[in-house]
Amino acid sequence: MIINFKKLHPAALLPAYQTAGAAGFDLALIEDLEIPPRSIVKTSTGLVVQIPAGYFLLLASRSSNTTKKGITLANGVGVLDSDYCGPADAINLVLQNITDSPVSLKAGDRVAQGVVIPTPQVTFHELTADIALPNRGGFGTTG
Repeated sequence: MIINFKKLHPAALLPAYQTAGAAGFDLALIEDLEIPPRSIVKTSTGLVVQIPAGYFLLLASRSSNTTKKGITLANGVGVLDSDYCGPADAINLVLQNITDSPVSLKAGDRVAQGVVIPTPQVTFHELTADIALPNRGGFGTTG
């Protein structure tokens, strides 16, 4: 699969897989950031991506972010739809400092990863009768 990207900023780094077996490709910052303690900032990768119809781009925090940088993605994960690809539709990231100290990040720091995932379009059908399966009991029912 070929994914087209457009750089909107000269400091933007093209996404890159770091190993042959990597599921996600890394996304980097285009600016230096200072995130105050327990704060959230919005920033950009400076890239527009063209994801094919039938797929979406899942944005996730890199696994080392919390222990090495003291940050995470504030929204947990991001979903970039295939139709979010206009000329100014940059991949933005919302970063959260989870520490009690300021966190400094530099342009070029890899802080997120993207995974291209198929998106089946489903048809919803409302039932008038109860679903004929037993209740599981809610959250935590398997221990």
